[in-house]
Amino acid sequence: MSARHVAAINLAIAKGGGIVRFAKSMGVSHQAIYAWKRRGWVPVEKAVVIEAVYGIPRDDLMSPDLVRALAAPSASADLL
Repeated sequence: MSARHVAAINLAIAKGGGIVRFAKSMGVSHQAIYAWKRRGWVPVEKAVVIEAVYGIPRDDLMSPDLVRALAAPSASADLL
């Protein structure tokens, strides 16, 4: 778990008006938000929404392993 990722999740929660309001805006339970905080990252589809709505970069929210995999030169070629 990265402190940077948890800080980004906390910032999204604050911008979203608290855990309950933020969870509703994301279409998930408040327990799901706590799970995101515990594991230190947000699912990709939610990271994209958070970036669009709250301006927090998705790389600060997603799993570091996934960010590294997507940044690898072969990752983009494999997706085509």
